[in-house]
Amino acid sequence: MLAAMNMILKSIIVVHRYVGVVLGVIMTVWCLSGFVMMYQGYPATTLEERQAGLEALDLTQCCATLELDGETTAIFYRIEMLNGAPVLRTAGRDGAKAYNLVSGEEVGVLPEAQVRQVAETYAAGNGINGKIAELATLKIDQWSVQPARRSQPLWRAVFDDPGASWVYINGSNGEVVQDANGHERFWNWLGAIPHWLYPLILRENGPLWTEVVIWSSAIGCFLVVTGMVIGFARLRGRSGKWWPYKRPMWMFHHVFGTFAGILVLTWTFSGLMTMSPWGLLESEGVISRGDVQGQIKLADVQTALQQVKAHPSADVVSIRSAPLLGKPYLITQSRNGAETRFGLDGAAPLTESDLQAGLEGQGGLLASGKLEVLTQEDDFYYSHKRQVDLPVYRVSLTDPEATKVYIDHATGELRQLADGTSQRYRWFESGLHSLDFAFMRDRPVWDILVIILLAAVTLACATGAWLSFTRIGHDFSSLRQMFRRKPGGQS
Repeated sequence: MLAAMNMILKSIIVVHRYVGVVLGVIMTVWCLSGFVMMYQGYPATTLEERQAGLEALDLTQCCATLELDGETTAIFYRIEMLNGAPVLRTAGRDGAKAYNLVSGEEVGVLPEAQVRQVAETYAAGNGINGKIAELATLKIDQWSVQPARRSQPLWRAVFDDPGASWVYINGSNGEVVQDANGHERFWNWLGAIPHWLYPLILRENGPLWTEVVIWSSAIGCFLVVTGMVIGFARLRGRSGKWWPYKRPMWMFHHVFGTFAGILVLTWTFSGLMTMSPWGLLESEGVISRGDVQGQIKLADVQTALQQVKAHPSADVVSIRSAPLLGKPYLITQSRNGAETRFGLDGAAPLTESDLQAGLEGQGGLLASGKLEVLTQEDDFYYSHKRQVDLPVYRVSLTDPEATKVYIDHATGELRQLADGTSQRYRWFESGLHSLDFAFMRDRPVWDILVIILLAAVTLACATGAWLSFTRIGHDFSSLRQMFRRKPGGQS
């Protein structure tokens, strides 16, 4: 029995050693890039940046009657200015489109001069102090991986400002879809790109990238588990000492790999789960976002828009649709952040009694849910690396997964739907992977703890990768020596 166990252990050691050559390096890179990702995320154009880069909305010549190719509904509507004219932007099954509200015509592919004007307006509103040094179309690059395919022709405006800013514009509807400055681009080569295995050559093939990340993480979990088995099996050497290794590198890997292994496994496994491999975290929710919001018809948008015109607000830059429980509403957004909610009959501020009546009118789970005003963050609606608005309405449903619906206190917009899938993702991604728990969320407590733990994990992975390389180098040297021997044992 003992001989068999020793044979199994030796086999595990060999597999662990050779898997560690490649995966050990990848996991070390994951750890090192994790330090960067604590403070620098992947470039993304925020709603605030988009709002800042818009002209003040002018509805004096609005609005022409629109016919959207026979369609009367879309998932989302937004009204804003595009090169001096108000446009209606739609998001639906056919992708993003824009319609001129003066002429009633769909916005076609923009000429270069109009694309330049969009980029310059966005730059002026976001403090990009420079001129466009280069403006050209492209299919895709490292910073436009996500919006590139749905934003053709895609333009990139390169500014000569001190921040080395790049702005990407969808040439078919004039919408800014991405921006990235030099600081973000530099640090992402050390952060998100290696951490997510996100180089363009791999990421532009979505299915391949998904499989690479999933299997790398799965094999990484196997590597950690085998390492822990070896570590505990050899916790005491033949001499009876608890630290059987004399060489420092072996000792560091033995100690940190054995006792930090649980943390390494936690991060690697939770990283795997964030990809929802093989549908493990997914389940069909009892309600959808559409059940809470409902659809909004184009005719209702146009009716509510007349109410907005009849009650003008100062310095409005955009209007967006915000249906709630099947009723149509529009939200006006001013440059200073002020918002006003409009219905078909004029301004329609949301009240708790109106919301309660609307929920009861829906019947089913929404009607039986518990409505309350949330004034403090909870496990699913909270700020850490993002901001959340409080107070907010929370509707706690009675389904087995305890689904929670969060509705903006002022605008009635659905802020978050925490169904079973999103709750599981929250604990694996934000919880286990980002160590985002209430007791350590405050900064700099979170920073200090994560840096210490991440340093220990990095040391375990880095020493393991180094030892795999050196030991395999030794194995190959032994093989070369063996093949160089002459018959009869003479060299």
